[in-house]
Amino acid sequence: MDNWTVIISFTYGYEAHLAKSKLESEEIEVLVRDELNAQVCEAGANAVGGVKLCVRESDVIRAIHSLKEGGYIQEPIENESLLMKSLGQYTSQIPLIGQFSPELVLIILIALIIILIFTPLAFIYLP
Repeated sequence: MDNWTVIISFTYGYEAHLAKSKLESEEIEVLVRDELNAQVCEAGANAVGGVKLCVRESDVIRAIHSLKEGGYIQEPIENESLLMKSLGQYTSQIPLIGQFSPELVLIILIALIIILIFTPLAFIYLP
């Protein structure tokens, strides 16, 4: 008898069931654990590690590959440009926009610069 291995955990039970359906469509046996904790109390679910999706040890590699294909597991982006990395480091402390991705922060900063330049010009040149 194989042991069960947790391969991913979710905050909500429906997320786990969507991933479970994906794996079962590929004939991988799946077990969902701690789902009732999430239904009763969301804080309790996070305290025990969320709703866990388990597969047999022999199916772990296949299941992880399948979940990556389905978009349930995201690969970290390693080839982020140096500009975006440094922008993220400098803007992470700015209130309100510091929690956004560096790309979005760049768009916000460009929009603010355009507004600051063209608003005074509009008051000067418009009658």
